[in-house]
Amino acid sequence: MNQGQQGKIIRGTEGVGTVSPQMIEERAREIARGDGRAHANDLDRTRAREELAGPTSASAKSPTKEDPGRDWKMPLVSSGEKAPTVRPEDDENMPEKLIHEGVEEADHNQRTESGRTNLEARKSGREKK
Repeated sequence: MNQGQQGKIIRGTEGVGTVSPQMIEERAREIARGDGRAHANDLDRTRAREELAGPTSASAKSPTKEDPGRDWKMPLVSSGEKAPTVRPEDDENMPEKLIHEGVEEADHNQRTESGRTNLEARKSGREKK
């Protein structure tokens, strides 16, 4: 029941009108049932009030360390430390390792194909005799 969204125009519906305490309590009970609880708590009532009447200045989040609520026009400033450089787990040269693996795989494929070709040649030679 998120009809109180700002910026959204809903056509063909009846307005909520004045939000009464009974409407808030009913919505809070619906929220509680949706969360698997039999009775509504204060958090459910606050959420129901915000859904029906919109957020109030008291329910607005104050800036925290995790979410500073900064002005997006202000440039970011680094206030931390330089992150340590992370090296690969082994000091092996990756391009050399990949080239070596590729050469080994090509050699294996070539030997396998050569063995298949020799086997087919022997079989066809026996059939001709």
